[in-house]
Amino acid sequence: MNELNRGEGMFKSFWLPLSAALGTMVLLYVIGNLGSIEFLMFKLSPSHTEIALFPIVAGFGVAIVSDRIHKVRSRD
Repeated sequence: MNELNRGEGMFKSFWLPLSAALGTMVLLYVIGNLGSIEFLMFKLSPSHTEIALFPIVAGFGVAIVSDRIHKVRSRD
């Protein structure tokens, strides 16, 4: 029974930060495209592609914070 709980915790500790990061990135790109906010937009054309870095950095930040919160709460 203990092995099952340990494996489930590892599963959650991997997917929680990943889904939080991807969700944050998608949300910021959608807001950027809907509101025409340059530093949040993803532009794709035949000649070049422009990708805003702020949503990626924010996504990584959210992933790090959510991972630390999950680790602190799982200790208790």
